[in-house]
Amino acid sequence: NLANGGTIGEWGLSALVEIGGHCVLFDTGRHPDTILRNARVLGVDLTCITDVVLSHHHFDHTSGLAPLLGQLQTHNPGTRLRVHVAHGFFLPRQRPATGEAERNQMIGLRMSLEENGVEFIEHTGPTEILPAVWVTGPVDRIHPERNYSTGVRVQLDGTWNEDYVPESQALSIVTPRGHIVLLGCGHSGVVNVLDFIQTSIDDRAVHALMGGLHLFSASDDTLEWTAGKLREIGVEHLMAGHCTGIEPLIRLRAGLALTRRTAVVGAVGSQFVYGEGIRPTAIAM
Repeated sequence: NLANGGTIGEWGLSALVEIGGHCVLFDTGRHPDTILRNARVLGVDLTCITDVVLSHHHFDHTSGLAPLLGQLQTHNPGTRLRVHVAHGFFLPRQRPATGEAERNQMIGLRMSLEENGVEFIEHTGPTEILPAVWVTGPVDRIHPERNYSTGVRVQLDGTWNEDYVPESQALSIVTPRGHIVLLGCGHSGVVNVLDFIQTSIDDRAVHALMGGLHLFSASDDTLEWTAGKLREIGVEHLMAGHCTGIEPLIRLRAGLALTRRTAVVGAVGSQFVYGEGIRPTAIAM
């Protein structure tokens, strides 16, 4: 969301992961050309991308997928993308109060994306998609976190229910120092996600946590509880933005006893470098 210089901010999220010669894009932003424009400004080469992980179906995380594919195919006409989603990604949604017939735009886009070079891979559980790179698939929700909006319904087994975004997933890079975790919005709850990663993928520490935590409207009690749980888990670095909210990030920094070096607001162009830590932008230092 936060940008300075020639980059563009928006209510959305996208992050490039570079590891061992592989490139994975985590989410694709809200407006169709935002990641392409920001990549040009930042001097980032996107042609290395072979895999895209979509955290959930919401348009502020998926709208840049088709333009990205088009850009990659301009450089290499034979480019195909593996796109990793969690089970439930393509379920029908509606918002009854507005009379919306279908809220999940990815249902209508699926066929054209597949015809033009996208292979959707739907995960029902934790999967290693590249060496040391894992997607969680749907997350078990053992803690009472309610990090999603109300008023939207999802069709499950032929009946309409409150949409708790069942496909909300995370990405984790498993390193000797611990997990490096990326969340889109953390609709399954950040504590639920980290517990699930440690019990289902590897029980090592959480070296870094980044992305959206969906705490922008959280109560004081929720922020205090979340900070306490993250402190127990032992999160060492925190770079949260998008739907986290700036004030909640500051509250989490204090609750985890982190510093301005180890906990910053995520902004366009900020980086986490393994073995070094966070490289914040000037506006988010």
